Amino acid sequence: MVTCVGIAALASSAGCTVPVAGITGVTVTEDGRPVGVLMVCHDCIDGSTLYEDGAQDGSDTVAEWSRTPPAEGLVTWPLTTGGGGWSVDDPMPAALEKGRTYSLYGWTSDNSWSTAHVAFTLADLAGLRPGQVRYFAGADVPGADRDGLRTASTEEFRTDACP
Repeated sequence: MVTCVGIAALASSAGCTVPVAGITGVTVTEDGRPVGVLMVCHDCIDGSTLYEDGAQDGSDTVAEWSRTPPAEGLVTWPLTTGGGGWSVDDPMPAALEKGRTYSLYGWTSDNSWSTAHVAFTLADLAGLRPGQVRYFAGADVPGADRDGLRTASTEEFRTDACP
């Protein structure tokens, strides 16, 4: 089970100075479209960013969303369109590309909080069923892969994020 201490350690080991208030995951709809998932354990999150890991040209942001009112608790939104209180900011979400790794995380406009990010590929999304969430759980967590990523039910995700 992920603890807030584990999430905080992840943030500090990644060189991030923004404290972590929750965790980010991804799931899919019945027809396979990607959906962002945030479990905000305390306080609130104003927006989310999807970026490409390792972009060589410095333009790694794929899409950004903002939310009014800010996200609290468990929230989801379609990554291709926004919705459910999430508005697409610039740039518009592009089609995800095969062979690329993406990361998604939540943030606050004043940098007071963020959510631990999740890394994924199109192949990872293809392996998900609706109701399953892929998220960073930590390398020592049962069921996590060598990168510390785990796929579990939405309820397990909620429980692991905020024990």
